[in-house]
Amino acid sequence: MLVHEGHVQAMRFFTSNNADSYDLISRVATFGQDIAWKHEILGVVSRCRYILDLACGTGILSSMLAKGGKNVVGIDLTFEYLLTLKGKLKMPIAQGTAEILPYRDESFDAIVSSYLAKYVDVQKVINECWRVLRPGGIVVFHDFTYPRGLICNLWHVYFELLRLAGRFFTSWKVVFGQLDDVIKKSDWVDQTICALDNRKFQNVNCRYYTAHTSAIVSAEKP
Repeated sequence: MLVHEGHVQAMRFFTSNNADSYDLISRVATFGQDIAWKHEILGVVSRCRYILDLACGTGILSSMLAKGGKNVVGIDLTFEYLLTLKGKLKMPIAQGTAEILPYRDESFDAIVSSYLAKYVDVQKVINECWRVLRPGGIVVFHDFTYPRGLICNLWHVYFELLRLAGRFFTSWKVVFGQLDDVIKKSDWVDQTICALDNRKFQNVNCRYYTAHTSAIVSAEKP
């Protein structure tokens, strides 16, 4: 398994101590926007049947896809998160990194991910996506983005409040204390678009959501 700083950061954030509370935290901490963003992902892959969920975590997005009649396969770095997923959804899962996928060439109609891009070597992930996607397949990356303009002030206040909350929700103290810095330093949108272009994906598209605090980048394998 590849290990680099992005993996190390992800392993600091997502642990056995917070796996059972992830679904609640992701919903409350984003004021319900997490589900709204994931519905946007569902719309992008609506015509696809066999879907790989990268960094599937506790299975929030996988569950939504499965309820829509999709055949879903998941992979995640954190074993305890996969155990949580297994307790609520029956689907093929694997522990591993998105940079080295344990799947055959041209296995999937679509590949989706939520909150993955800022932790990985995007070019390596996209190379693997190209390999396991069928012709005409769609790849989707979703993650947080650092906002622009006046909303930045509110964004910083929000994370100060999260830091205070970390005193009470101790299993999330590291995440609440460091996530803003990870987001600010990440250039995942531009890197992803560049990597998709390098790999000759077509119809590359980027949309921002919720006052530029989140983005979805998608593309199609010709």
